[in-house]
Amino acid sequence: MIFDDLRAIQLRYGFLPKAELENLSQRTQTPLYQLHSVASFYPHFHLVPPAKAEVRVCADMSCRLNGACELRADLETRFKASRKEDVQIRDVSCLGRCDHAPAAAVNDLIFTDVTASGLEPLARSAMRGEEILEPHPEEARVECASDPYAENERYGVLRRLAASKDWESVLAILKESELRGMGGAGFPTSMKWDLVRKQAEPTKYIVCNADESEPGTIKDRFIMTHLPHLVVEGMIVAGLVTGAKRGILYIRHEYHLQEEILGEEIRRCYRAGLLGKKILGTDLVFDLEVFVSPGGYICGEESALIEAIEGHRAEPRNKPPFPGQIGLWQKPTVINNVETFANVPQILARGVEWFKSAGIAPSRGLKFVGDQRAHRESGDL
Repeated sequence: MIFDDLRAIQLRYGFLPKAELENLSQRTQTPLYQLHSVASFYPHFHLVPPAKAEVRVCADMSCRLNGACELRADLETRFKASRKEDVQIRDVSCLGRCDHAPAAAVNDLIFTDVTASGLEPLARSAMRGEEILEPHPEEARVECASDPYAENERYGVLRRLAASKDWESVLAILKESELRGMGGAGFPTSMKWDLVRKQAEPTKYIVCNADESEPGTIKDRFIMTHLPHLVVEGMIVAGLVTGAKRGILYIRHEYHLQEEILGEEIRRCYRAGLLGKKILGTDLVFDLEVFVSPGGYICGEESALIEAIEGHRAEPRNKPPFPGQIGLWQKPTVINNVETFANVPQILARGVEWFKSAGIAPSRGLKFVGDQRAHRESGDL
């Protein structure tokens, strides 16, 4: 909740005034030093008034190769006579738009395929206090080979599982498939879920790590855009199998459109009885929400991500213990990547043999790979 309060204050004032932090401290009984410690850690919070126009040019791989350095130099020349309190131009780490480089942000609104001549009027509008809008082009859903469902058949795995409650078979199938974490660690998914399932603690959590901040990596953004139902279904299945009753999808601050898409998918599931109490008329319970990252590359590390959800500075924890034993709010927690959760319904719907055949030995399954040139030419990944 601390981030909701801080965001509300910053939205109202443009930064976090000392008096407002003091009022928040008194109202929530949170020590002032703790509020200051958290707010000073995350790059999207300001303790002093920022420039009227904060221009951040992505300086990572894809953007650099597409002229980001020249773009920034051109902008600095165009605003050479401007005051620092009016405009500030700096580099920023990956904005998650590697398929439309170069990218830049003006007051946290992201623009792609940008030029200096295109950014200049946006920045000058911000300097005048005028509203600027982040473009959200209509993205037609792309048919993906990894989607096992026709439009009216979605959540078929969940429907069958809610009826059978055969949790052990799910773990057995995932074990046979050798599905591993797609976030980089490659830890066996079935082993992680089984560890949490066997914990005696009744309160457990499912967390999806969608804080995709690695430069050049945009696969999770594509999956959340075009296959949100597979991500949501994978998280629900994980909750039912492990006994967790609450899930949190942690999404990076810069993925505004994907946040909206996932939010709508989750609301659709609640309306259809696929989430909440008495799932599909059974005694099963699972709630799911989206948590927007307060920012910071380190939040991609699972224990730092947990600290952020708890309202702390995103500083990694020592391991062991691992999240499967002591995770979110000191409770057993499954943390998997977007692609891992999206793979679960595929395997359970199509079977292990399909998953094996879809890959090239010894690798299994389909793999999303982001390619800038291919995306621009074909409109797909």
